[in-house]
Amino acid sequence: MFKTKQKKFIAFSVLIAVFLYLGVGIIQIYQENKKEYYLKVQSELLQVKYETSYKYFKIMADDIALMYAANKNVVKLLSLVEKADEETRVDIRTKLYNTLINNYKRLNNMGITQIHFHLPDNSSFLRMYKPEVFGDDISGIKDAVVLTNKTQTPHSGFESCLFMAGLRFVYPIYNAKNHYLGCVEIAYSTKEILKNVSDNFVYDSHILISKNIAAGTILQKKIDIDYEKSWEHSDYLIEESTHKDIGDKNLYAKLNTDDVHEKIIKGISSKKLFSIVTDYNYQNIIMSFFPLSNATGIENIAYIVVYTESDYLSNLNIQYNYILTLFISILVLLYLFGLYAIVSQAKLKKLALYDNLTKLPNKTLFAIEFSNEVSRAMRYKNNIALLFLDLDGFKAVNDTYGHQVGDELLVQVANTITLCLRKNDIVSRLGGDEFTIILNDIESAQKAVKIAQKIIADINKDIVINHEIIHVGASIGISMYPEHSKKIDDLIKYADKMMYISKENGKNQVTLYKESLNV
Repeated sequence: MFKTKQKKFIAFSVLIAVFLYLGVGIIQIYQENKKEYYLKVQSELLQVKYETSYKYFKIMADDIALMYAANKNVVKLLSLVEKADEETRVDIRTKLYNTLINNYKRLNNMGITQIHFHLPDNSSFLRMYKPEVFGDDISGIKDAVVLTNKTQTPHSGFESCLFMAGLRFVYPIYNAKNHYLGCVEIAYSTKEILKNVSDNFVYDSHILISKNIAAGTILQKKIDIDYEKSWEHSDYLIEESTHKDIGDKNLYAKLNTDDVHEKIIKGISSKKLFSIVTDYNYQNIIMSFFPLSNATGIENIAYIVVYTESDYLSNLNIQYNYILTLFISILVLLYLFGLYAIVSQAKLKKLALYDNLTKLPNKTLFAIEFSNEVSRAMRYKNNIALLFLDLDGFKAVNDTYGHQVGDELLVQVANTITLCLRKNDIVSRLGGDEFTIILNDIESAQKAVKIAQKIIADINKDIVINHEIIHVGASIGISMYPEHSKKIDDLIKYADKMMYISKENGKNQVTLYKESLNV
């Protein structure tokens, strides 16, 4: 009997050992899969932000190009260049510059870094950024210009050039007789690109430019002054970086390990979008690299690089250690008692974060987003406006036309509000006909009021549903961070109360929080 028990004990011990081996392996695979999935999500997020920015840049560039093509004075001046001698060209250039300088200053404030007119032979005719520099041949420097002059069709791409690197959109220009006059280049600097893709990232973002490309297109003196050496890859230079503003001088030094360096070199060699993770100050840092190609689309000449902190991966490591400890504890209990086979399995509940009808963030996600935005505003010392909006006359629509029409009305109102906002603003539906709007990095309370008035004006317009013209209004209350309070609960309470005051004062209006209102 003793031998039988011994055999059972040994068999049970072996079984426990097998379970331990397999269990630890499965948990490690689970953790690695979650980690790889998260890195993939980070990469895709950077890609989405860049593609969104690119579309924004292109729309603006398209409009500017159409404006110049329709400007008879611009076309007339460019039409005179082909047969003009050098002295006359200087006069034409001066007239063109004077015609466009005010327009260029406005565009420059909007993010356009350079407007540059080129002749069909690829020579520079007027560089608004540096009007005193002209006549140089940009063949081999600006692929987009060369391709546009060759094909007489628009081209775009990222390029590092003599004066500045950045994203370029080039458009052909014709006179009334459809005679090709040359092209206009509309450029955005690397700083503008980073501004659009790095708003929500924490530590650093910069652009790496191929050292070989830079050496062939940029003056060595400018490289020595304006460019930093990159530890990530010996073949690249840092053209623009946000870490100068953050002032964290030890960031690169602490991340520059052999393991990280090897992963970056491998990722860049793949010529694809990729992300890797490492530790810094007890935090997980995600490094994402997005390749930028020139106008030919053949060669990756630069990378957008973003460093961001990840609480998710830190929590994933804690979760891994917790699951591993729990698993081993269970096996130990099974081994000691031999009578229990308890398998505990955590059930993950997905929190519904979006409103099923309007597809906007719901009350739960609003609370999360607002807390995050207040934390970010506190860090960067920005202003936030919180708007509470309630529709006027919505109940009458439901009573008159039914809930189906009421639901369609809410969807159209949600779309109307969204169209009035900037890309970094957030609109949520709390329930019923009540919405909240977070205006991030808003200049002033007056600016928030203007946006609110625009929303009300657009909601007041005729809404057609099932061939019926529906009219509703909106009452809005506003509170400002940090002007009115730095506490989230207070800001919500103030905005909600102001919305009710708007209704009490006649509806269809905006009320900005004031202490005198005794909230």
